[in-house]
Amino acid sequence: MENLQEEIENKIIDHITEEAGDRLVVFKPQNNSEGTDLVVAKKGLYESGEKKGKKKSIIAKIQIFGSFSKQQAKEVFISVNGQIKQSENSIFKKDIDTSKFGSKKDIYLIFVFFDVVKQDIEDFLCFMTLDNFMKIADKSGNKDILKFESFLKPEKKDKYSKFLINKKALSRDLFNIISKR
Repeated sequence: MENLQEEIENKIIDHITEEAGDRLVVFKPQNNSEGTDLVVAKKGLYESGEKKGKKKSIIAKIQIFGSFSKQQAKEVFISVNGQIKQSENSIFKKDIDTSKFGSKKDIYLIFVFFDVVKQDIEDFLCFMTLDNFMKIADKSGNKDILKFESFLKPEKKDKYSKFLINKKALSRDLFNIISKR
């Protein structure tokens, strides 16, 4: 597989848009320097990069005081972490450098296996906030590096089990998160 990360991101986009019933739009940010692979917004709230650029000075002023612009509050930023599933008993292991998220605190993480035979992501994925991840993840020698380790199966209980969702529920959960803002 030439570009696994891109393939996984595209499958997640497909599942979100397919299940969202035309209520959500998903796009890849122009600059993922803060660890964001995907951005999700309600349909009709999306603004092109050109329009967003015109508001930058206003947004910067708002952010200095510690709040989000109205547009940012209606977007969900996602960091996608995927691996090829080698066998039925594969354990998903990944070190996450939390420093790459910079000033963004409202980031969600997705951990998912990719099945090369089916050419799709597995039915269950781990979907959690960066904040929750930082609270429960195992530490490493470097304070910015945290370890994720899970079977990503509902029947195999671990500390990440409560964050497992079916891939078909992802768009519903994202819509609910955005709607509550």
